[in-house]
Amino acid sequence: MAERGGDDRTRGPRRPGSGPPPRGQRPGPPAGKTPGQKSTGHGRPLRATPIGLKRLGGNDFELTHPKCVDEMELDYAEGIEIWEAGDPEAACDALRYALGGCGDNLWVHVALGKIALEAFNDAELARGHFGYAFELAYRALPRDFRGRLPSASPKNAPIYDAVEGLARCYEAMDLPSEAVPLRKMAASWDRGKSGPEEG
Repeated sequence: MAERGGDDRTRGPRRPGSGPPPRGQRPGPPAGKTPGQKSTGHGRPLRATPIGLKRLGGNDFELTHPKCVDEMELDYAEGIEIWEAGDPEAACDALRYALGGCGDNLWVHVALGKIALEAFNDAELARGHFGYAFELAYRALPRDFRGRLPSASPKNAPIYDAVEGLARCYEAMDLPSEAVPLRKMAASWDRGKSGPEEG
């Protein structure tokens, strides 16, 4: 997630009733829209995205993320550790708890998307998480953004992971033509709009 120096904070107490859903309940995608739409699909206006954009120098930019991302990092890390240990259901529980404390955490949505796609073979569910992460980050970019979002920047990583996850979902759903423009868009961000177009 976001780069930090050493951190000796301990996990704060969890409020009763605020923990993850019962074990075995898979995470559902957040209510919202899919990439390319301009409304949530539920008749509600879009709220401002908590994701921002910061100039690194020259034409390079990186995403900025809400403070709650750092505050819930221990829960995110626990979820990833559990997933890597081979228990995707319990990993989802931990990640859902992290999402409860920071609903706009791109890393958590991407991780839940990966688990849905890789562990449960559920491309629709995965698309919900990848799509929400993509939406939050995409709305931080100005219209006709012509800067560069270096993919090597850790803070930019989740938008690239979300795009690739969406592309994989479309391929799994036998819609490869939907994946192509997503990957081209991500490539244009990485090289900047002034770079040569790829064939």
